[in-house]
Amino acid sequence: MALVATLLASLAPSAARALPAMAPPEIVVAAGSTLAVNGDPGSGGAAVSLELAWPVEKRWAFGVGFFAQDLGTGLTPLHDPNTGADLGTVASLHRWAFGGEWRAAATLHESRRVRWLWGAGFGYGRQERDQRGTVNDAVSAVTASTGPTFVWRSAHGQALGAGVAWRQAFVDREADPDRPTRWVTATLEWRWQAVQKD
Repeated sequence: MALVATLLASLAPSAARALPAMAPPEIVVAAGSTLAVNGDPGSGGAAVSLELAWPVEKRWAFGVGFFAQDLGTGLTPLHDPNTGADLGTVASLHRWAFGGEWRAAATLHESRRVRWLWGAGFGYGRQERDQRGTVNDAVSAVTASTGPTFVWRSAHGQALGAGVAWRQAFVDREADPDRPTRWVTATLEWRWQAVQKD
C-alpha cells in the first residue's frame, strides 16, 4: 500500500500539468425581436436571452441558455357602450414564451476580427397566453432552436454580434389550436470572455 501511495503521489503533479486549464465561459447577452410567429396572436415582439458558453475545442463551445420571447399581442376594437361610437383599438390577448436550453455552437469561419457561428439549442420552455395580465392558457413543452451568428471582435475580450434563429416548440395544440409552434428571432448580441493571461 505504501508503494502504491508513493506512486500515485509522484504521478499527480505530472497528470495535473497534462490536463489543460478550462477556459472561462463566454457570456452572451442578446436582444431583438420575434418574427414569423405561426400562432394567434402572432404579431411578434421583444426577444431577450442570456447564454454561458464554454469553449471545449477550437471550433466548438457548449453551455446553457435562457430566453424570454414575446410572440404577439392581439388588438380588438373598442366602442362606446352608449352610442356605439368607435373609440379605437385596445390590446386583448397576449402570448409569450420563456425557458432554458442546452446550447452548442460550431465555428464555421474565423479570422482575426470576425467569426461565423452556427448554434443550436435543446431544452424546455413554457408558453403563456394572458388577457390584460391575467393568464388564461399555459403549456410547457420541449423546445429546439438553431441558426447562424456573425460576431465581430472588439477589445478586452468583448465582441458584438448579430444572429437569426429558428425555434420550434413541441406544444400540444388540441386545447388551443392558436398556440404557436414555430417562430424566428433576430437579435443583436454583446459578448464577453475573460482574457486568459499566460
